[in-house]
Amino acid sequence: MANEAVEYIKDAWDSLVNGKKNKKKKDSAVTEIEEFINGYGQSKVPEKPVLPDTPEYTRMEYDAPDDEEIDSRAKSELDAYRNEGYGKIDKEINALREKYDSDLSAARENHEAAARKTEASYEAAKKNTDNDMLKRGIARSSIAANKRAELESGEAETKARLAAEYKRIGDEITAEISSLSVKREQALGDFNIAYAAKLTERINELKDDRDKKAAEALKYNNSLAEKEYAAKVDKQMKESDLYGEALSQREKENKLGETDGRDYLAVYTAVAEKLRTINKNDAREIVLNNPNVRLGVGNTYYYKLYDEFCR
Repeated sequence: MANEAVEYIKDAWDSLVNGKKNKKKKDSAVTEIEEFINGYGQSKVPEKPVLPDTPEYTRMEYDAPDDEEIDSRAKSELDAYRNEGYGKIDKEINALREKYDSDLSAARENHEAAARKTEASYEAAKKNTDNDMLKRGIARSSIAANKRAELESGEAETKARLAAEYKRIGDEITAEISSLSVKREQALGDFNIAYAAKLTERINELKDDRDKKAAEALKYNNSLAEKEYAAKVDKQMKESDLYGEALSQREKENKLGETDGRDYLAVYTAVAEKLRTINKNDAREIVLNNPNVRLGVGNTYYYKLYDEFCR
């Protein structure tokens, strides 16, 4: 018992001090043992089955626009609406300006025509009065002078009235022309409010559409990922089941083969000799964890290996 403890301590110390060297020897021993065991067809551990690769599905690609791109697109879509609105306002203002200019010209022409008519009318009245005074022989009398003064006063009053009316009409038209710039700014302000509302509505529509498409792409791609994952898990389980069945079958074959003593003693002898050349802790790990060793030597000789290296 004391000797076994001493051996265990020596092996542990050897593992600690010569770790890299021992690992190299262990790996080499495992390779040689497996190659030797695999030389005996009956004892060879079956290869793990590999089923066909699971399908991979093409993902839905959606290059979602950012907010800046959406803003730019919405403005581009509404360019025609905005330009049409501005153009309509300018057209209406220009039409009013032309109308007012025409009204002002018409007022001036009317005034000038009325003034000429007034002058002509009073000129004829003066001439008639002068002729009448002359016939009556009182051309140089106070009566003639008063009559002429009365006509000249009436002409002046009529012209003054016509001038005042022309000025009133002209002032009204000029005021309307001056107010056109204010009307234009008001119309542009009202239109810009409507345009901003329309632009905001379109931006929100585009963002909703983007979010909807992004969600649809994410949902679709997630469903594909779930299908792929389920297929991979199913493949791994089937491969595991097939490998387990193969191992079980090989173990049954090996147990049947033990009745005639075929190969197992030779395999046991070679494996034991190789295990004795390496660190005992490493040998113990190989015996306990390498399925090739157990299947290769059969149950009877595996217990001998276990008794030597694992107790």
